[in-house]
Amino acid sequence: MNTAYNDILSTKGLNSLTYNDPYAKLCFTSMISSWCQKKVIYIDLDTMFAAYAKTDLILLLKNKKYSNKTINIYLPTEDRFESILKDVIEDMYDSSIVIFDSINNFHNMYYKKIDIESGRGFSNINHLLSIFLMLLLKHGTHLNVPILATSMLRYKKYTEWIQSPASKRLLHQKSIVRLNVEMINEDDLSLEIIAHPTRTSEKIIFQNLGIKF
Repeated sequence: MNTAYNDILSTKGLNSLTYNDPYAKLCFTSMISSWCQKKVIYIDLDTMFAAYAKTDLILLLKNKKYSNKTINIYLPTEDRFESILKDVIEDMYDSSIVIFDSINNFHNMYYKKIDIESGRGFSNINHLLSIFLMLLLKHGTHLNVPILATSMLRYKKYTEWIQSPASKRLLHQKSIVRLNVEMINEDDLSLEIIAHPTRTSEKIIFQNLGIKF
């Protein structure tokens, strides 16, 4: 990790990042990935990072800060998260970080098991997500690999923005590090440390992280 900020993420428990702007989240996870000295594991549930990386539109890629580094991107599909979990865990042994991106979309992979009208099934899917996170954390703690989960604070249902069930409950309860990120202009990123076992609450500004096309 970047030596100036190598204590932002913890290996002792779950790290969570919330956001309202997916672009801010993309800039942050790209920055974190560029700091890593070893392999990055990226579980991409909204496919945003994968799309940018594939077309080489991420500025950090263009600046070759990812050179000689492997980024293994996993794209789970409907009812297939279990099948990649074993591969991810095996991949962790020589990795710097696991980024579990956009866990809100985890529910979309199991939509057939959810009754949208009544909400039945949500608790079962949240329980399944919790189990998967705990398995990653168990191995991450043992291997000294931080686990970072990202979640959008709000999502749009019909015409109203409502709180995401994943970010509001699960991440709040499970995370020992809680972060929030936003862009303060098109180039500069503001990271708020909300909760942390060793750092005080503060805001850190990272300049010139905007993605150039």
